[in-house]
Amino acid sequence: MLLHRAADAALLGWPAIAAIPPAVADVVASYVELARQFRPQGAPYLENHRGHLMFVKPEERPFVTAELIRLTTFAATEPELKKRIAGLAAAGYGEIAIQIIPGQEHAIEDWGRIRRAFA
Repeated sequence: MLLHRAADAALLGWPAIAAIPPAVADVVASYVELARQFRPQGAPYLENHRGHLMFVKPEERPFVTAELIRLTTFAATEPELKKRIAGLAAAGYGEIAIQIIPGQEHAIEDWGRIRRAFA
């Protein structure tokens, strides 16, 4: 999502909604350069978001690094997820949304277990 949003912001003149972690700034900038080539001209967001939250396109794979995933997603062990969510709660957040993609429906039980830790 970070890559797609960064490309949209750069290509469509949208404001940035979050700071880019310095550790992945070069990767994000490189993805934005790739996105400048997306077609159709005038609507690059169509290609930018093809597969969004469903799959990683082959041309995106070089940009989706372990560091990017670690810094910008909730892909982690259960104890780490609980720690991160507790940090969000301590900062005042009252809810989060989790995207369950087709074929991963079993993750509902995993997320339910994590949710119950905060009941």
